Amino acid sequence: MRLRGLVILTAAIAPTLSCSGEATGPRGSLCDTRHGAEVCVDRPEYRSNEAIVITTRNVSDGPIFKDACATTALPAPDSEEDFRPAYNPRRHCGPGVTRSVIVERMVRLEPGASTTEILRLGYSPQDFFRVTVWLLTPDGEPAFDTPATSGVFVIFPGANN
Repeated sequence: MRLRGLVILTAAIAPTLSCSGEATGPRGSLCDTRHGAEVCVDRPEYRSNEAIVITTRNVSDGPIFKDACATTALPAPDSEEDFRPAYNPRRHCGPGVTRSVIVERMVRLEPGASTTEILRLGYSPQDFFRVTVWLLTPDGEPAFDTPATSGVFVIFPGANN
């Protein structure tokens, strides 16, 4: 039993240490601003199956339309050029989602306004992640070919994984 505990402890500590012994977690802000939207997460670390509190704020001069169907957490790539997530409104609105459902559920944010939502994580491998939030045109089409994103955070395996 002691050996099993040591293995679990080592597995939990080893990924957070670099060769120099310094911690290597997310650095910088938990927020990022793209396409006129600032997207923030509430913590730098999560465990699988935990909830992420996401705040999206309009920092542009005009209204923005936030998709309520496609918000998700995706592994953060090594470089921004590698980060090309596909728009997928079925994530939260089901396989039969239509453009009218997307328009009905999208959130209009006036300049300076914000909205908060909860994203429940399922099982996730240990990695660095970003939350992606898609912005739409008033008729429900993606406004940009890339989403707005949060800052980088880490997900650790949960106790029940």
